[in-house]
Amino acid sequence: MNQLYRALHMPPGRLLKKALGHREIYTIAVRPATADLSEAPLPALGGQPYTPLPETPGWWYADPLLFHKWGRRWLFCEAFNTETGRGSIAVSDFNEEGLPNPPRVVLEERYHLSFPTVFDWNGETWMIPETGENHSLNLYRCTRFPMEWERVEEFIVGRELCDTILINRTPDALTLLCSETRPENQLYTRYRKYILRVNPAQESGFALEEDEPFNLQHREFGLGNRNAGPLFTHGGQVIRPAQVSTKVDYGVYVQFYAMRGDQEIPLCAATPQNLRIEGLAPQAVIGVHTYCRDEGIEVIDARYLEEHPSGGRMRRKASPSREE
Repeated sequence: MNQLYRALHMPPGRLLKKALGHREIYTIAVRPATADLSEAPLPALGGQPYTPLPETPGWWYADPLLFHKWGRRWLFCEAFNTETGRGSIAVSDFNEEGLPNPPRVVLEERYHLSFPTVFDWNGETWMIPETGENHSLNLYRCTRFPMEWERVEEFIVGRELCDTILINRTPDALTLLCSETRPENQLYTRYRKYILRVNPAQESGFALEEDEPFNLQHREFGLGNRNAGPLFTHGGQVIRPAQVSTKVDYGVYVQFYAMRGDQEIPLCAATPQNLRIEGLAPQAVIGVHTYCRDEGIEVIDARYLEEHPSGGRMRRKASPSREE
């Protein structure tokens, strides 16, 4: 995106802070979920403040996705190295207070990784992270949970796909919903659906194909066509969180949709104005980017402004998803 255009349309207060050396960073934050879903507020709304992960010098964390194994809760996420400007995949377990321990990096590539969708399938644990910088869709198998992963296949798709979620699985196939960024302005995206099939004829044992009818119906790019976390059930409804940007700003809020057959009904939105994060002034939070939950906790990541003592800038990665 044209950075001058973005600066000209930025709120004056934020523009001034950035000129004075403030930087945009992400934090993951958690809070207990309401035990009685019949009395629970809509997702991400109401309730107590979120507690952010402790800061780690040289890193920040985003794209939290929960996973359960061995009766324990795990949090996979993007770990962004502010020196290299590249993301990798990290994992946290939880302490006795129900908060994530410091994340540990478990997967790195020569290109940026983020949004780790982790799932069990046919007796094994798998991961499909975002690998859009490589114009690929990658499948990884866990060889020693949670620390060791092997790349099973790197499907070159010729486009930048981001934020893949799993919307259906059978023993023979996975149905994946991704977003494709528009090359000339990556704030705009469109949904793409793929089927990952078990195929013994292939060397990797898998084949990837597009869902052409779906993709033909979703040709237009827009500012709200991007996944913001996995599907979850709330109040008897299957809900999909979607990320909404503006013409000049990435990941401003999360919109929740109830899935009813082939239709999606808008419910509510998680915005910087209607949630609280401990230790952050409300006016410092400028975006809500990802949401996930289980029966015990809710997890978000949020973007906020932080004063940088040197007034310098972090190295910027290629994707606009973490723009300065």
